[in-house]
Amino acid sequence: MSLRYPCVSLLVLATAAFGQVTRQATGVKVGEVSPTSAIVWVRLTANSHRNTGGIVLQSPEGKNLPAGMKVSSLEGACPGTAGRVRVRYGAKQDLRDAKATEWVEVTARTDYSHQFRLTGLEPATLYHFSAETAGPGGSPQHGSLRGSFQTAPPPDTETDIEFTVITCQHYRDMDDSEGYNVYPAMAKLAPRFIVETGDNVYYDGDAPHATTIEIARHHWDRMYSFPRHIAFHLSVPGYWEKDDHDTLSDDCWPAMLSKMLPMTFKDGQRVFLQQVPMGDKTYRTYRWGKAVQIWLPEGRDFRSPNNADDGPQKTIWGAEQKSWLKASLLASDATWRVLVSPTPIVGPDRGKKGDNHSNAAFAYEGNEFRQWVKQNVARNFFVVSGDRHWQYHSVHPETGVQEFACGPTSDEHASGSPGYDPNYHRFHRVKGGFLSVSVNRTGNLNTIAFRLHDVHGAVVYEYVQKNPSR
Repeated sequence: MSLRYPCVSLLVLATAAFGQVTRQATGVKVGEVSPTSAIVWVRLTANSHRNTGGIVLQSPEGKNLPAGMKVSSLEGACPGTAGRVRVRYGAKQDLRDAKATEWVEVTARTDYSHQFRLTGLEPATLYHFSAETAGPGGSPQHGSLRGSFQTAPPPDTETDIEFTVITCQHYRDMDDSEGYNVYPAMAKLAPRFIVETGDNVYYDGDAPHATTIEIARHHWDRMYSFPRHIAFHLSVPGYWEKDDHDTLSDDCWPAMLSKMLPMTFKDGQRVFLQQVPMGDKTYRTYRWGKAVQIWLPEGRDFRSPNNADDGPQKTIWGAEQKSWLKASLLASDATWRVLVSPTPIVGPDRGKKGDNHSNAAFAYEGNEFRQWVKQNVARNFFVVSGDRHWQYHSVHPETGVQEFACGPTSDEHASGSPGYDPNYHRFHRVKGGFLSVSVNRTGNLNTIAFRLHDVHGAVVYEYVQKNPSR
């Protein structure tokens, strides 16, 4: 493991020096952070690091796992193992004040992972944690992974916030052997949190295709075991969304006939909930102080078939989620409201696509929601979109709804844009990178800034809006 990323590498060396090697090759994920709670995802692995010398399957020849080949033999494999895990956490860096969860036994049923829900936390507080593992019955005890996260401020508190957004982590388009370049680039901004908008992995696009739950889990293991990715998530909490490729396959819906069998849509739902820190629902909203509230909708579980006739009954969100979304947007008194959607709502998109609210296939619900936004929350509402393989800032010509697409995580994966459209685009770029969103208050002036960055962090576009009339 390279010393270029000391928060991972030196930690491994330090624990090894005491005869305790880490057994958390897939790192730790902290998510669903609120003013008083967080979820910490911990997984026990058989080895201290990913299989860097394993077999590499090339697409399309190697899209399926050859008969008799073990997943553990593949490049990036991180097989789990039985044992127990816990988390110690507190406000002091040395954890002298630490509380500890109970030890929990982990087995193959949950892919040797467990999600600890920490409650009773103090708002706007930096918490340090130690993710600890041990063998079955508590012996031997392994080295720990140390990290930190900050809880959200109360909703009546004026606080400057910056967060980042990414999408489309296509494994074959990785741009560095230690993980995507965007991760150290984002880390330099010290964001309070990250939103990963879906297509975190590509079950149907990266070899081997995830035709079983074991292979699907392997996609997650190899993606989140890179040194850069581990280091980032040890200091930045996240909110994860899923889209088509990390549910099952391209443009999927629940009843779709799948090319991924025996892997099913329901299998994909279960695997996702095991692999990321997640609460009871995959659609939710989180408030970060007085300044900003984010909405994280679910775009796969409730949708109608993409090829159904369009009309009032055709939906991506489903009636219950759509009602919740509108009611919670209206109820919010946040200065800025940001809907982070796995798929576009404004676009424009490629003409042949039929999967999202900017397509003709879902025109009725898309038009209905954009008109609703114009009539109810237009002055301080924005959409941030994942899914698209290019970056843009669009303004819907009829309703004025603004949308920012963060772009894919590497330049190698950038493609597919229909091109610059002067009726929509304020900015358009077919390259990879990420989006940062910052909110600030100076005197009586409230400001929100959306910045599109290239894969190394340079700002390629900025849009700033100030102090809306309420």
